[in-house]
Amino acid sequence: MGKYVKSVKDPIHGYIELTRLELEIVDTLTLQRLRRIKQLPGSEYVYPGAMNTRFEHSLGVMHLAGLMGKRISEQSGDEDIVRVLRVSGLLHDIGHGPFSHSFEPILRKSLGMSHEEMSVHLIERTEISDILGKWGIEVSEVADLIRGTHPRRSLSRIINSSVDADKMDYTVRDSYHTGAGYSVDIHRIALNSLEVNGDLVINARALEAVESLLMARLLSFRTVYFHKTSRAVQLMLETAMLSVMDRLDLAGCLKDPEIYLYLDDYTMWGILKEDERSREMMDRLMKRYILKLAREWYDASLTGEEVSELRSSIAKRASLKEEDIVVDSPRIEFIKSTELPLLWRDGSLVDPLEASPVLSRLRNLLPRMVRVYTWPPYRDEVRRILRDRRPEDLL
Repeated sequence: MGKYVKSVKDPIHGYIELTRLELEIVDTLTLQRLRRIKQLPGSEYVYPGAMNTRFEHSLGVMHLAGLMGKRISEQSGDEDIVRVLRVSGLLHDIGHGPFSHSFEPILRKSLGMSHEEMSVHLIERTEISDILGKWGIEVSEVADLIRGTHPRRSLSRIINSSVDADKMDYTVRDSYHTGAGYSVDIHRIALNSLEVNGDLVINARALEAVESLLMARLLSFRTVYFHKTSRAVQLMLETAMLSVMDRLDLAGCLKDPEIYLYLDDYTMWGILKEDERSREMMDRLMKRYILKLAREWYDASLTGEEVSELRSSIAKRASLKEEDIVVDSPRIEFIKSTELPLLWRDGSLVDPLEASPVLSRLRNLLPRMVRVYTWPPYRDEVRRILRDRRPEDLL
């Protein structure tokens, strides 16, 4: 594992300790760039304290992955897995673009990649690959953990599952910085991680903490991640970035990762302010002239083609330009029963959905929504048109 050589004070985990290997990675441009990428873009317009970054989150994921890995290593005697899990947790988010998830549509449209796939690309094509090699860590193993495809399923699920180090850290960290106040004993979950039949399971004594985690995530979707104003800002940023895709040269970053590493919240904001195609949108954001929610439907979802059709229909009925209407039908991944770890109780494996009525109910509360936004002067008219109608009535 290696000796710890530095301690970092963290508001969620207390002191996070780093080895020399981890410190070498932290001091690269690839990791330092995450200081300039906010975890919750748009949320600062609702919660002024929501200024936390991907950098501190990555340290937290490293810490939790290490705690979970240590429990498994105590069972197997394989101490090296702790080192690999901690490094994977540290690196899992380096592929995020400016404004975090708001950049995901741009990344997919330009390169057909997710931020996880970009993380792997950056690990392979930057100095991080050399650092890992120097310390005897296989790049392919870290890549498999980040993708969730590692042959040892227990390790994959520590980095990529419904109850993983990533989700545990950001749920509590985002609650802290927004002031939402959702309390989850994530350390109890981490310290009750076990490996049984090659899979990750949780000791049943931590069931209540798992329930709290999933409940907090569900509430966070409503109050933080998809708060109507936070989401409006994200949609404005996404629109602005899509309008200047030709300036970003994302295809070039496949050969030269420095092109991608140049992009962060600061540099992207400058590009968007400067370009005449996105300047007006950024002026509106700077003045907090934000899209307003006209109508939302829960338990509804639309395909991409239906989103376009609904937007055209509403614009035509309201005598507005299509660009004055924004239809949002996000794909929200909350909980999948197949990704929940089994529970270990009295020497037997137990299905968490059978052991917990809370988790069983939460599984059926997958947030699905369709929202229609427009600019403030048009909201009343759009509301009038949408009153007492469902999306299918307008298609």
